[in-house]
Amino acid sequence: MYVILTILKILGIILLVLLVIVFSVLFVPVRYRLEGEKSSPGWSEANGKVKVSWVLHLIHLRIQYQEKELDWECYLFGVPLKKAGAAVREWKKKRRKKKVQEQKERRKKAVQQKNEPEKRTAAKKKGQEKPLQIEEKTRTAAKEQKSTEKQTNPEKSKTAPEAKKTQIETTERKQQEKEKVSDKLSRFWNRCKKIVGSILEFPGKLKKKLTNIRLTFRGFYDKIKQWRTLWNEESTLAALHFLTEKGRKLIRHVLPRKIRGSITFGCEDPALTGQILGAVAIAYPLYGKGVAVYPRFEEKILEGQLQMKGRIVVACLLWQAWKIYRNPDVRKTLKKIR
Repeated sequence: MYVILTILKILGIILLVLLVIVFSVLFVPVRYRLEGEKSSPGWSEANGKVKVSWVLHLIHLRIQYQEKELDWECYLFGVPLKKAGAAVREWKKKRRKKKVQEQKERRKKAVQQKNEPEKRTAAKKKGQEKPLQIEEKTRTAAKEQKSTEKQTNPEKSKTAPEAKKTQIETTERKQQEKEKVSDKLSRFWNRCKKIVGSILEFPGKLKKKLTNIRLTFRGFYDKIKQWRTLWNEESTLAALHFLTEKGRKLIRHVLPRKIRGSITFGCEDPALTGQILGAVAIAYPLYGKGVAVYPRFEEKILEGQLQMKGRIVVACLLWQAWKIYRNPDVRKTLKKIR
């Protein structure tokens, strides 16, 4: 009974841990912060920073662009993964070097052990060498000298069989030349036949290509007609309206909730500056009162600094995605597209 209770206790703890992980992933928001600053006329001195954190900074990502250099760091439970990865790579490198050194030492020892008996036998043979062997060596040296003399004077050493051999080689060479000429003629004839055949087949190939082009254009026209009929259907229009509504909600959820900063901009042309100011005024509901905009109508300038904060809850994204998937108009339209 005690064993069963301990097993149930362990299973309950594992299940509880899994539930905590699942609920934290779904309902604990992922927080992000964006910072940017530009003070000089060019983009060389622009700085930017992105921070993403989850569950009280247990998982933390930082990306920074400063002085034309991009740097990043990811922390998992307070441990920097970049430094940990560098330390692991360094340890692997040292271990690899050590293994290579050990292999070299083993090979060296094996070669030494292999050469020791050969050296011993060579020393024994040297000591036991007899006068007869010395005479044999002198005879072989004399023979080699005679053979070299024959090679230096080929005209003297040339015999009748060798002359016959050269005659046979010349006849074979002539036959090969005749075969080469016949091969060239046959190749030329085959090329002429191919050229004539391609000229005769050209009208049929052209007709086939033209029919294929006509069929492809007809297929395109039929596809456009199908898409037009599908676009004008009530289910498709309802699905598009539903998708735009849910898409707005998703964008509103993902966008930053707090924006602070100031922007000073201007162009040499006052009319262009006025057009940009009009576009900025239209986007006022997105950034609100937190951002101050200062236009310069007779100066080319772009300076400022911005800070944005936001959060993303995974459960909200999944809920909206589930609603889109379960919508009958969307499913009907997807089936027709497939």
